Amino acid sequence: MIRHVVKIIAGFCLLIVFSAGLLSSSAQALEFRQLTSPKGIKLWFVKDTNLPIIQMRFLWRGGAANFDPGLIRFLSTMLDEGAGDLDAKTFQTRKEDYGIKLSFSAEKDNFSGSLRTLTKHKDEAFSLLGLAVNNPRFDIAPLERMRQALMAGHRSSASNSGTIASETWWQNALEGHAYATPMRGTPEATQKINSSMLRKAHQQLFAQDNLIISVVGDIEEADLLSQVDEIFAELPLKNSLQPIKPFTFSDENLVSVEFPGPQTEIIFGHIGIPFDDPDYYTAIVVNHILGGGGFSARLMTEIREKRGLVYSVYSYMDEVGSLPVWMGRMATGHKNVDEALSILRTELQHMREDGPTEIELENAKNYIIGSYALGFDSGRKIASKMLTAQFFDLPPSHFEKRNNYIKAVTLEDAKRVARRLLKPDQLIITAVGQKNTSE
Repeated sequence: MIRHVVKIIAGFCLLIVFSAGLLSSSAQALEFRQLTSPKGIKLWFVKDTNLPIIQMRFLWRGGAANFDPGLIRFLSTMLDEGAGDLDAKTFQTRKEDYGIKLSFSAEKDNFSGSLRTLTKHKDEAFSLLGLAVNNPRFDIAPLERMRQALMAGHRSSASNSGTIASETWWQNALEGHAYATPMRGTPEATQKINSSMLRKAHQQLFAQDNLIISVVGDIEEADLLSQVDEIFAELPLKNSLQPIKPFTFSDENLVSVEFPGPQTEIIFGHIGIPFDDPDYYTAIVVNHILGGGGFSARLMTEIREKRGLVYSVYSYMDEVGSLPVWMGRMATGHKNVDEALSILRTELQHMREDGPTEIELENAKNYIIGSYALGFDSGRKIASKMLTAQFFDLPPSHFEKRNNYIKAVTLEDAKRVARRLLKPDQLIITAVGQKNTSE
């Protein structure tokens, strides 16, 4: 099993030091530290003094699926629109004056934030973050301004075939489940959201027991721990989120949505293999060969290169909460939908029955291993990698071991997992576009 909880050595810090060649031939050794602040806040930290910059990523488990439609998306727009004794204009002016980048984002299963600042402005940056996290104001004027922006987003989404396809796929695949509800909610729901609802959601979600933090940059460890306590230690110890109900996948294979436009947007997928499954990394390799490897992938070769039916087609693996999915998408002319889908199903069946070739397997493994270092070439990327690892309960040593998992995949493994992963007869498809009236 890949997933397991990291143990804090001596209750304070575990150092994982990588050689420079592991992540990048030009990078300094990365020292991943697991820290615990004096008040008990846990975080991961990489000290980097190459540039006078600090990058912090933070996340709360629990997201849009735990709340009424659109509420958490609305909340993500309001935290830096005034906090503490600073109204929205003053808060935004402070950010601009000091060159501070602070943002928040909502997903179905998490709520995250990002802070980027010059080291010399760290006190001001951490002060603003602390206000936003602990004392958002939810004043009427910025609330109404954000409501209008969100309503404009609803109008834009209603005319975007890609958005419609994605939202329809989830609604079809998980009918009635919280994960099926669009994160943006509905225009009607957005109109009803008020400051009391936002304040209650903030109180339910923001706590210490569901908090994850990663920091990269030019700051001393003791100073960082003190700042982290100032920002996060006053949050409630436990969140008050309602648990997400179990899910079941729909047996509705194809849903078509009539929509004007030059092409039909197609999203396809079915249940996948979870991140903590022993077969996960083999599935990553199989998917790369099938649809994740750009122009070298089978789907791209068969559907675009040989037949010119699409500009792009790709597949990927994802996990929302406890829900693993294998998904993909493509867009094609209305007259070509049936042919494109037929080839898609054929290629899935071929991969399921025969698996990849030895050459395909070695090429995929070499690419996946070789490209991994690109995820560590900036403080922002490193902070994001650390956040993701913590989200999936992985230890820092995972970064060192990950390529070994890929390297260990054999042809027999790939063929076995292809049969397990791919389910052409259970494929859920959403097609959004004009009907083919030429027949």
